[in-house]
Amino acid sequence: MKVLHVSPARFAPESIVGGGERYALELARAMAGQAEVVLLTFGAERGSHRDGRLTIECLPAGAPGRWNPLAANPLRARFAALVRWADAVHAHQVSTFATAAAMVLGRALGRATFVTDLGGGHPYAPTSYLPILRGIDGMLLLSDYSRSLWSAVPRRRRPARLEVIYGGVDLARFGPDEGSRKPGRVLFVGRVLAHKGVDYLVEAIESPFDLTIVGRHYDEEYSRALRKKASGRPVTFATEVTDEQLAACYRGAMVTVLPSVYETSAGARSVVPELLGLVVLESLACGTPVIVSRVASLPELVEDGQTGFVVPPNDPAAIRDRLDYLLAHPGEGARMGAAGRARVLERFTWDAVARRCLAAYAAAGSTADEGAR
Repeated sequence: MKVLHVSPARFAPESIVGGGERYALELARAMAGQAEVVLLTFGAERGSHRDGRLTIECLPAGAPGRWNPLAANPLRARFAALVRWADAVHAHQVSTFATAAAMVLGRALGRATFVTDLGGGHPYAPTSYLPILRGIDGMLLLSDYSRSLWSAVPRRRRPARLEVIYGGVDLARFGPDEGSRKPGRVLFVGRVLAHKGVDYLVEAIESPFDLTIVGRHYDEEYSRALRKKASGRPVTFATEVTDEQLAACYRGAMVTVLPSVYETSAGARSVVPELLGLVVLESLACGTPVIVSRVASLPELVEDGQTGFVVPPNDPAAIRDRLDYLLAHPGEGARMGAAGRARVLERFTWDAVARRCLAAYAAAGSTADEGAR
């Protein structure tokens, strides 16, 4: 099977380093071991290169901006040629022009067409107001939470088939090393934005705990306020971390905390704060338990009291209470970490996600063949 993945941005230092971009790349990499796969994305200039068995093609993008919705520009001959080449077209992000073009052209050519909602997008994309998604083969979603959101969308704006495929972890990169774990060391990994609730975590940190915040800062005002709140506390900011260093951070931590919120400390609302927390899965794969807030998809990933803890959002005292417990009960932390890794191995590997997608593509192809007969 020939599969085209379409991502409006790529996971690269010169582009966007985010969970959604990592998701598209890792899935395409895993699938390249089971099919012929091209990942089509957009960047500063045109290019093509191999990443193992995966081919990554980059088309030129314009300067992003509110009034330049075609920054990820699908109106190119190479875009159409790749859709024509594929048996299945899988777009990542719903509200983008690239997704709209891939779905319309894919359906016109009789290709299996699927979309994964990774959050974000452009409010003026055609998929936001035209019934483009109604005619595609399905949505392959990251969580039951995401499926519940799309189930509430009118049928004219979504496909009939909504299937959960979850996400995965690169087990060759993320694995445990109990000898490097430090009691009292707390870790946050992610984009440093207000809806991630990092300020509530900082409030929970004082000796004997120390917190490392790993992630890029995308909101200057929030970053200034966060650094001010962290002043005088045992908090370290790490904005540039390689994948190898990130794995070492997970292995060295007593616990990873993802305290995302629906409402930020400034009163802003985030309707969809976490469609899937890849950070949670990476931490569990390293044998490190996780504390998450009871928000969006996060309770699906953490079994409270078994692989970590689920606490109320916007609640530093609840976070601190669970930190105190793990510090006082290191054996329980080790048990939770081991149970978390076992759960990842059972359910959350990229190979498993790739197999779920390929099965969905094949089923759509079979249905199309039957219809043609």
